[in-house]
Amino acid sequence: MNLLRAFSLLLLLNLPLAAEVLTFDSAAEWETWERPFGLTQIGQQGQLQLIRFRKEINAVEDAHLFTHETKKRGEAFAGGVWEVGSNPQGAPLAIDGDLETYWRPDPGDAREDWYLTVDLGRAVLAREVRLIFPDQEGARPFRHFRVFASTGVRVDATDDIFLYQQIFGTTRSNREREVSIPLHFAGRDSALIIDEDLKADPNQYMLVQYIQIISEAQTENAALAEIEVIGIGDNIALGTHLRGGFVEGDGVGSTPRLFDADLNTNNTITDCTPPLSEWTQGGTWFRVDLGAVFFIDEIFLYSMGPDEGTLGFTVSGTGPGHTILFSDGTPAIGTIPPVAVPEAVDYTELVTHLHPNDDRLLYIRYLFQPRKVHYLFFHGIQCNGFGITKWGEMQLFSPGYPAQVTLRSGFIDLGEEAGDHRPRAIKSLFWDGDLPPQTKLQLRSRSGNTLREQYTFYDKKGLVVTEEKWNSLPKVTRGQVDTVLVVGEDWAEWSNTYQFSGETFQSESPRRYLQLELILSTEDPEVAPAVNSLSIEFEDALVQEARGSVWPRQARPNEDTPFTYTLRPAGGREDRGFDLLRFAAPGPVDLQSISLEIGGQPAVPASIDLRSDSLFIALPQIVLADSLSISFTARLLQNATVFALDLGLRERPGLWQSVEAAERRANIVMLPQLTDSAQLIGDLRFSTPVFTPNGDGVHDQLEVSFVTFKVVSAEPQVEVYDLAGRRVAGLSSGAIGSQRAFTWAGRNSAGELVEPGIYLLRIDLRAESGGDTALRPIAVAY
Repeated sequence: MNLLRAFSLLLLLNLPLAAEVLTFDSAAEWETWERPFGLTQIGQQGQLQLIRFRKEINAVEDAHLFTHETKKRGEAFAGGVWEVGSNPQGAPLAIDGDLETYWRPDPGDAREDWYLTVDLGRAVLAREVRLIFPDQEGARPFRHFRVFASTGVRVDATDDIFLYQQIFGTTRSNREREVSIPLHFAGRDSALIIDEDLKADPNQYMLVQYIQIISEAQTENAALAEIEVIGIGDNIALGTHLRGGFVEGDGVGSTPRLFDADLNTNNTITDCTPPLSEWTQGGTWFRVDLGAVFFIDEIFLYSMGPDEGTLGFTVSGTGPGHTILFSDGTPAIGTIPPVAVPEAVDYTELVTHLHPNDDRLLYIRYLFQPRKVHYLFFHGIQCNGFGITKWGEMQLFSPGYPAQVTLRSGFIDLGEEAGDHRPRAIKSLFWDGDLPPQTKLQLRSRSGNTLREQYTFYDKKGLVVTEEKWNSLPKVTRGQVDTVLVVGEDWAEWSNTYQFSGETFQSESPRRYLQLELILSTEDPEVAPAVNSLSIEFEDALVQEARGSVWPRQARPNEDTPFTYTLRPAGGREDRGFDLLRFAAPGPVDLQSISLEIGGQPAVPASIDLRSDSLFIALPQIVLADSLSISFTARLLQNATVFALDLGLRERPGLWQSVEAAERRANIVMLPQLTDSAQLIGDLRFSTPVFTPNGDGVHDQLEVSFVTFKVVSAEPQVEVYDLAGRRVAGLSSGAIGSQRAFTWAGRNSAGELVEPGIYLLRIDLRAESGGDTALRPIAVAY
C-alpha cells in the first residue's frame, strides 16, 4: 500500500496518524483469506463482494469456466467448442456473445463436415436452445439443419463417445434469424411444487451438456452468429466438495459425485440385507454440508436409467421413496438425525416423496419458496426396495445472494509486519462497508503467540491413516504427508462479535499473531453486504508479557473477603511500561480497603476511580519489570469469578494490554457453597419495615435491594400484590448485574395511592431452575 493511499485510509477510518495499521483493501490482500469456493469476488476498487447466483442463464457464455474429466483430452478439459468439422478457427465466434461475429463453414468442405458441437463444461438443467443467425450480405441463416443434445453420458467406457438425441430439425427452408428450441425429457419426469402458494412454471426442462448443430444442405453464405442454452439457473451445488463436505451411511456410496454436474459419475444406493428394513439400520442416508448458508428454492434429482451409458440393466430407477431435510445451521434443540453426523443442528423436513419408482420417475424437480440451507440430509423411507439405485445428479438453485458466508484470514503475523517478531499491542479493528437494509457484517477475532504444525498422513491409495500406521507401512505404500499450521495452546476462543468500527480489540493482547473471522449475511437474496476495507490498528506493547494471580482462590458468597492480586510484568529496554490498572470489578469493592505495593515496597495510588463495572487505579510511577500487588476487600456473588486486569499508560490513552493468568485458573475465585445450593436470591433488604407515602419526606418510598446468585442476564420481575392475590403494581429497577435495587412510591398501576394495609412483595428471577422466587410482606400506613 503506498503512503498516500495509507494516509487516505487513516483519515477515512478516523484512525490515529501515529498508529501502525494493517489494511485489507485489495485483491492481493484478500487473497490471503480463506474464502469459500465460488462465493466471493474482489471488485475493481478492491472491495470484497458476495457473488450473486442467477436464474435464466445462458450456459454457453461461461462454459469456459467449467472443466470436466474426459477419456482422451485430459482430466480437466474446459467447456467451449468440443468438435467442429469445418473452419475450426471461426468456430469460437459462435459462442463469444457477439451477434456481429459468426462461424461460417468453408464451402469447400464436404457437407458432412458442416457441424459444430458445443460443450457446456458441465451438465446443465435447461429449458431452451436458441440459434441466432446473421442475415446480411455475405452471411445468411442455415436453411436446412438438425440440432442434437446429449447429457454427456459416455456410451463407451474408454472413449468420449456420447449418445445424442435430436431436439430439432427443419421441415422447410429456414428464413428466421432466431430459432428457439424448447427442451424437455421424453418422459419419466415430474415437477413437484411443495408450497401451494408458489407461482412457478415447472413443465419444460432437460439436462444437457453437449449441443450439436449439423447442416443438412450446403447453402451459400451459411453462417451461425450464436448458440445459446437457456438454463434454469446457476447450480450452487458445484464446488461443494471444496467448501463443505459429505457424510454417508453404509448403504450409500460416492455422494460427492452427485454434486459434480457430471453424469459419468454417480452415487449408489443399495438394498440392505433382510431382516433389516429401517433406513437407520441399512445406512440409507447422506448428509451434505454446503459450506455456507444459501437461499435455495429448487432441487433437481437425476436418476440413471437401466442401461444408461455403461451402467447395465441392473440399475433400478429412483427408489421406493425418500425424505429430504434441511438445516440453516441453527444449534439443535429439536430434530436431530438419529445417525452419526458431525454437527448437532436442527433439521426441518422439506419433502417426503413416496413411491417414485411406482410412478416410473427418473427426473424430478422440487420447487418451493426459498429456504435458508446450510445442510441437506437425505434418507430413504426404508432401506430395502432400492435394488441398485444410481443417482447421477442433484442440482440446487438459488434466487440470489447467499444468506451467510464465513471467511477467515490467514494467521496475521504482526511481529513480521513490524520486522522484529515481537508481540504487539492490538488496539482496535476498523472497517468500511456497504450494508443495504437487511444485511449484516459480523467480525470476530482470536490471538496467540505460537503456531504449531499439524500433520495428516496418507497411504498410497490416498486414504488417511495414523502416524503410527504410516510409519509401519513399507516405503512403497506410503503416501504423502500434508503439513498445515494451526493455533498453539496459548490461543483463546473466538471473541464476541464486534459491535462497531473502531471498537477496542476484544481478544488477548499483546500477541504476535491474530486471526479474524468475517461473516457476511443477508435476509434478502436481492441484496448483499460488501467490505471496502478492514484495518487492524496496533502499537508496540507496554511490556512484552504480564501475568497475574489472585489469592485466596475460594470465598464465601456475598461476604466481605480480603483479596490480593499479584502482577508480574516482563518488560525490556524497548518497552514503555505502564502506570494504569483497569480491573473488571468482580463484585462490590470497598475502595477504602485498597492498598498497593510496587517492587515489594508500599506505594500510594495516584487515584482510584470506580466507573460502571470497572475499577481504575492510577499508579504513582511507570512500572516496567517490578512485581506489583494490589490488596482490597470485595464481596463475590458469582461462582468462578474471573479477576480480569488490563494495563494502560496515561501518555497512550485508549491502549489497554490484557494480563494473562500466571497459571491455569490462577485468576479465578470459586464459591463452593454456591455449587450445590439452589439459592438464587440473597441479602434481601427493605429500607423500612413500614413506609408512609404521604409526601412528608420521611419514608415516602420503599427501597428494595437484593443480590442474585448464578443468574446475571435475566431481568427480575418485582411486583406488589394485595392479600387477595390481585396485582397492584410493578416495580422498576435502578441497578443491573448481580446487585439489584427497586423502588415503590406506594402507587398502583393506575398511578393512585394505595390504601393502607399489608401487601405482598414478590420477586421472580424467571430462571429455569433453582429458588428463583421470594415473597415478603410490606406495610403501608398514613
